Amino acid sequence: MDKGPRVEQMRRYIHSREKELLSTITEMTEDQLRWTVRVFADCLDETSRTLCLEGYSEYLPFERIQTFVVSFIPQYTQLALADLDLKTQVEGSGLSALTEEELQNMSCAEKWYLLASDEEALTPAQLRREMARLLFCRNYDLYCDLTLSMAAIEFPSYFEIQESLARLSPEDLRALRNRLLPKTQEADKAPPEAAEEILLGIREEIARVISLDRPLDSLFEGAMQRIPRGGDQVAEATAAPDTAAMSREELQLSVKALTDLMTVDEMRRELSPLKDRYPSFYDIPEADLHDLVRRLDEKIGGRTVLSFTDRYRSGSLVTRQRISSEVWALLPHEERVRLLTEDDDGMDASQMARHISRVFMSYLYEMLHDPTAQMSFLKEPLYQVLQEMIIGQLGKGGNQAGLRELNCRVTCGMLEVEQAPPEERQAMLLEVRKGIARALSLPEPLLDPAADS
Repeated sequence: MDKGPRVEQMRRYIHSREKELLSTITEMTEDQLRWTVRVFADCLDETSRTLCLEGYSEYLPFERIQTFVVSFIPQYTQLALADLDLKTQVEGSGLSALTEEELQNMSCAEKWYLLASDEEALTPAQLRREMARLLFCRNYDLYCDLTLSMAAIEFPSYFEIQESLARLSPEDLRALRNRLLPKTQEADKAPPEAAEEILLGIREEIARVISLDRPLDSLFEGAMQRIPRGGDQVAEATAAPDTAAMSREELQLSVKALTDLMTVDEMRRELSPLKDRYPSFYDIPEADLHDLVRRLDEKIGGRTVLSFTDRYRSGSLVTRQRISSEVWALLPHEERVRLLTEDDDGMDASQMARHISRVFMSYLYEMLHDPTAQMSFLKEPLYQVLQEMIIGQLGKGGNQAGLRELNCRVTCGMLEVEQAPPEERQAMLLEVRKGIARALSLPEPLLDPAADS
């Protein structure tokens, strides 16, 4: 049988899948990212899995999982292609001639039928996976289901069962296989009702050997819980602020910096309890300021004082899930535009005004990415004046069309600034700032504050 057409078809599929996954990573939830790693890792031998998953944990923060998947997918793709090339050299059409992905996409019924004709066709790791999958065949339909392997990956029990089977000696694993094979052959020949009784016996035999101490139906609990269960969440790269050493003035400035990233509704929700207790912001005691800073820092979810001005370069979006800088660097221009547009759409009028004001006040390109410079704006009267002008002149009307249009122009212009050669960025930033000045009828001297100093 000529394997050429099948091999080339699979090769094209593996390459196209890689491109599709890398293009959609920014849209994946954490569960989808972890599921993708599980699916691919389940097709690797023990050595490759150890090497590929080094440093990875399902308890990592979202951004670090996202970053890992960006590097893992191409790495896995090369291993899948190598497995395909290797299996083309194997004679025949039995289990030993099939790739790991082909095995993953077959029903248990078909694999155990083929195993009966070549008992040594599977490696110990492959055999453990197939036994673990059998434990999820709680009815005859699942035994014949092509998608069972993918479904089983969702459950922590699937991996825990493999760990239990790995503790068996090679002789005990083979003995278990030899006891199961006659039963699977019997199930193949029996009517569906009788086959389910046989499958129950198969599952109970595997459970007995690994000393499973819970009901078989409990294996289907905890879909997409992190594995291993009971692990510790890895801390975010940015630690919570150490407020103990902060002065009263530093605490007040931190509150302003944190609320500067929020919508008006978010600010009201967080600050209203304190407004009812104190005449003004400056009357809040230090003890309450310490608690407020820690609480606000937790609420903003990784956003920083640079989020408005660094998002074009690093993917640190303001209103939606932050994208890791490694992922952002791989995205095509059109995808960056789409994500930034969605980020703009999520901003309220106050956030758009702050975004525009920060870009305008950053008269040097380096200031866009300097946290000290961006923090200093909070102390400058011009920052507040600009926001009031922007909202007053452009934020009128239910849809705030004028404000949204300017915000969109600034976003598109700043993305072009970041994608330009370094020597051109200062001049391009000036053009964006001139556009803001024209829209607000600002005096020309404001474009270069350094000239007056």
